[in-house]
Amino acid sequence: MTQEEARGDGGGEEGEAAAAVPAADSRSSAEASSSEEEEMELKRPRPTERYWNDYDDWKTHHPSAIECFERFTEAANGKLLTVFLDYDGTISPIVSQPEKAYMSDEMRTAVQRVAALYPTAIISGRSREKVFDFVRIPELYYAGSHGLDIVGPSTVGEDGEVIMAQVMHQPAPWAPAVMDAVYQVCLAGIADIPGASVDHNKFCVSVHYRNCEPKEWGRVLALVDAVVETDPGRLKKAEGRKVFEVKPRVAWDKGKALSYLLGCLRLEEKGIGEGEVLSLYFGDDHTDEDAFHELKGFPNGAGCGVIVSSVPKPSNASFSVKDPAEVLLFLNSIAELAEKGLTKTVPMTVAAGPSGGVKKTPPLAPEVPEVPEVP
Repeated sequence: MTQEEARGDGGGEEGEAAAAVPAADSRSSAEASSSEEEEMELKRPRPTERYWNDYDDWKTHHPSAIECFERFTEAANGKLLTVFLDYDGTISPIVSQPEKAYMSDEMRTAVQRVAALYPTAIISGRSREKVFDFVRIPELYYAGSHGLDIVGPSTVGEDGEVIMAQVMHQPAPWAPAVMDAVYQVCLAGIADIPGASVDHNKFCVSVHYRNCEPKEWGRVLALVDAVVETDPGRLKKAEGRKVFEVKPRVAWDKGKALSYLLGCLRLEEKGIGEGEVLSLYFGDDHTDEDAFHELKGFPNGAGCGVIVSSVPKPSNASFSVKDPAEVLLFLNSIAELAEKGLTKTVPMTVAAGPSGGVKKTPPLAPEVPEVPEVP
């Protein structure tokens, strides 16, 4: 949905609520966004114009990765694949209640199978802790909050508990304190908008309108716009599938997170030379376009974006799959390539570690945080 479609009769009370967002003092003036930094903010081209007649025509621009797998196999032959995955709508279904977006055991097995052969990472809009609770695979890299919170593979203690890895990169360390205030204001602002909900994803805040009547969409948009307008030097709005997000205004996104993670792999030290890597990213949402665009800039076709969609929409992706079921099929197919010796492998392993450290036992179901009361 575009902003114009959402902008209806909203305003008024939402604007008043947003005015309550304090000017956070958790950052020094030196850390605050300057006009120079704002000019450096990424402005990636995201296609918006229709360039297809129907779904079949759209697939000529974004061929099915399943139907064209033989072509993909030729491109991957003799190379190492690096695999980057969005979570919601990619390896789990889109559901009306975000806290119940569970991935299937079959999908978890497939992701583990891939990670045993290729470097693999999850890059999600959810907080890093939340997405780990859903996925529960310690050997992966995790980039939460659209890449604003990155950790490497975890270790497993002597008692079998997962010891979370130390944070590798947080380009906006000041953001959680600001988002605490944003969350409270958004929570109060949606109180009288039926169906709306808010998620605190640590470095960003997501306001969902998937369960709202269309007549209420404009009110949700007005609320988010009003919140961002209280501190435009540090806050910006992003859009996704039936969700608006308040994010820190920094030059960072899923594409930058992808490239950062590639650098962390230090593949040359593992004997993988330039031109021997093919990087894949699977995603279904507007924010995934940043990763698709990043991959398009890789030299000699070394990057391949795959959009997960059953309907045609503008995208920077090179290929497409219809749904998470086809993602599952593709993941198992690329695992077979490695198992047949057609591609190089650098397995992601869980290191054994001593007891102690930051422990987290993967739960059988995601933990849903308590929503604080608003006076």
